Amino acid sequence: MKITVVVVALVAVLVGETASAAVVPAWRRSQPLDLTRTKVRDSEWCDEVLGCLELNDDWSSEDRINVLPYSRAAINTQFRLHTRTAPAEEQDFFISADKTAIDATTFDPSKPIKFITHGFIDTGNTQWLKDMAHAFLVYGDYNVIRVDWGDGSLPMYFQATANTRVVGLEIAYLVNFFIDEYGVDPANVHLLGHSLGSHVSGYAGEKITNLGRISGLDPAGPYFTDTPAFIRLDNTDAVYVDNIHTDAKSILLLGYGTEQPMGNIDFYPNSGRNQPGCDPVDIGIEFISDIPDGVRDLAACSHGRSYKLYTDSLYEPCPYLAHVCADYDSFELGRCATCAEDNSKCAFMGIHADEYTQKTDINTKMYFDTDKDEPYCYYHYQVIVDTAHPKEADDWVQGHLDIWLFGDNGNTIENVRLTEDHERFEHGQPKYFMFTSHIDVSRVIRMEAYWRYDDSLFDPGSYCFLLTCNSALYVRSIQISSMEYYPETSRLDHTKVLCQVGEDYIKIKNKHTEVLVWDESCVFSV
Repeated sequence: MKITVVVVALVAVLVGETASAAVVPAWRRSQPLDLTRTKVRDSEWCDEVLGCLELNDDWSSEDRINVLPYSRAAINTQFRLHTRTAPAEEQDFFISADKTAIDATTFDPSKPIKFITHGFIDTGNTQWLKDMAHAFLVYGDYNVIRVDWGDGSLPMYFQATANTRVVGLEIAYLVNFFIDEYGVDPANVHLLGHSLGSHVSGYAGEKITNLGRISGLDPAGPYFTDTPAFIRLDNTDAVYVDNIHTDAKSILLLGYGTEQPMGNIDFYPNSGRNQPGCDPVDIGIEFISDIPDGVRDLAACSHGRSYKLYTDSLYEPCPYLAHVCADYDSFELGRCATCAEDNSKCAFMGIHADEYTQKTDINTKMYFDTDKDEPYCYYHYQVIVDTAHPKEADDWVQGHLDIWLFGDNGNTIENVRLTEDHERFEHGQPKYFMFTSHIDVSRVIRMEAYWRYDDSLFDPGSYCFLLTCNSALYVRSIQISSMEYYPETSRLDHTKVLCQVGEDYIKIKNKHTEVLVWDESCVFSV
């Protein structure tokens, strides 16, 4: 057995024992179980309503502990309905595949349906599900259903993993009941699942013909990464599958998600690994002030950021536009600003992800950055410095470049440090950057650029003494692109080239500031 299995089991004990006591009410832990309707044999699980599940050699792996699920009654899956007519959590309705019971609720089959499913250790009453349900009803007129399988998510991780298959059958059974009894269009059904809930949604999607959409919120990695598609969430489980990866480190580094793309489109905020504000030092204060939430943040801060980002997208604080790029490092270097003529290189994370123009693509990876606090979304700006190389200029200089931007909408972004210290500029070669801000300046029409030359103790060749070198930075023009504007025609309209009008180039002396403005005559040679 590989060390991965041991680590997963240990994490399950440490996290489960601490968090479960904080989130599980006593009535759930003491509820008697009715095991009469489900039969479990060595390799088969059967229920008279949901059908049978098999555990055969196809499910075997040295990276998994494979067991059959608990009985349907033991898992005790419950569904709570929220609508705009009855949005408050104390007014939610428990629903099941019973037409008389459903007709007594505010369920409206003519409106889209959103299912929200939690993962390991959580329950349907965990606060983030309530927050997301509320946000959906602020955004649109939906039937929002919280899926509660808390009695099945609390055992050891390997058992909770097995129980997800039953929860998937429960959701599929209810959705198919809606389709058969109320004429619900499966295209209007959207399943959202966090962690193990992502794979629950995948199992449900396998049993629902033409299910409209699944959104995986940091799909669980342990026991699912690099497994066959039928074991995990994949792009065939719905007409459209979009995923957000926020904790893609290895489980050996206490990462609970996966880097493996599992949908039509997969988003990787901040590289998909460590999320801003999730350093243990940053979490410490909240941990002390609120023990249950503090335990959650300390144990799985990055893992939980996925559902926070999705919820934030429902309030639309800014676009959350992501870009295709070769990798995250290239994205951070400003190499991936374009959406392409057919807009195939960009998509919105969150509620608008299904507006992607290439819905038939598979495993398309996109990147964007976020802040550590709400609102998490940023505006991204690509900056390309088109350096000049006149005879008086040295072949290269190093230092740092700061800019101030003034937009045509009256907004200003001040004191942006584009570079690290000792950043090297090769005169005559373009230099790419990307930075983020909470401020939208639309089209940049004026810029102030401050240059400071730096020498390096470890590079004597960088020393610049009087008469021996030229420490100025020579710039032909600078192009600024507001990357959040979509479609591509809009981004191009919000891309401006700035220069000093009438000059072939600008000489920015050491510790000096120069002003550049947008003008049709500015030349950009990149």
